[in-house]
Amino acid sequence: MGTESSELMLRDKRIGTDTAGNICLNDLWSIVDEPANKRPNDWNRGKRSKALQAALEDRITENSRNSGKSDAIPTYYVSGRGRASKTFAHPVLALDYAEYLDPRIGVEVREVFLRYRTDDISLANDILDRIAEQVQEDEFRLRNREEISLRNTELATQGAKAGCRNVDYAELHNSGYRGLYGGLDAGDIHRLKKLTKSQKILDHMNAAEGAANVFRVTQAKIAMQQRRPKTPREAFAIAHEAGEKTRKAMEEIGGVMPEDMQPADSIKEAKKRLETNLPLLGKK
Repeated sequence: MGTESSELMLRDKRIGTDTAGNICLNDLWSIVDEPANKRPNDWNRGKRSKALQAALEDRITENSRNSGKSDAIPTYYVSGRGRASKTFAHPVLALDYAEYLDPRIGVEVREVFLRYRTDDISLANDILDRIAEQVQEDEFRLRNREEISLRNTELATQGAKAGCRNVDYAELHNSGYRGLYGGLDAGDIHRLKKLTKSQKILDHMNAAEGAANVFRVTQAKIAMQQRRPKTPREAFAIAHEAGEKTRKAMEEIGGVMPEDMQPADSIKEAKKRLETNLPLLGKK
């Protein structure tokens, strides 16, 4: 860990930095008259700061791997003991701490950092951009998962009107899967995606694959409402046709076929990630 080195000036007060460019959070704290409930340690205990640190460290590790460097630079540490101790943090984290102290201080610190180390501001923005992209993907996945559960229930209702009973419902859904996945049924897809017994196909679809299945099931339901099949076999044919037409549209657009899409992590993980990432974007 570096010792104190160069300095920044904010509101005519010195903001210490170490030799690695980390910022002294105690100096930022003193600028706003040292509020008792907003010490660096108070900020560091929060979910937002933990999530931001994790995202920053992942990005630094990625950059180091790409550049061939292996030096581990601490992003947050405490130097010294007792009242003489000082907390230092990477500029990206220091900026977040400044905004935590006072949004106005955050604006001023950002301006100072832009002059001091532009690359760190770019890194902060890049991290937030990546988080925003992940939030968009996770939110889309959750909406798709909820939508397809609802549409599957509606499709089953239409199947019942056509005389579907018991195992017919599994065949109704498999007919749709075969149409969309080029002949693969639920079991085939499960094996192809290398999911475990406890993992459900719908819980591991990425946003694009989930959207294709929502469209497939919705169109099958609408077609059954309009054509009113009289037998389970007729219902299966409609479900298969809806899958085939969805697949054809994907082929014409030039997209990746659903069977070739990599499985996503669990929908539960997506929910947890949203709980962590939404606050970083000021959305929760």
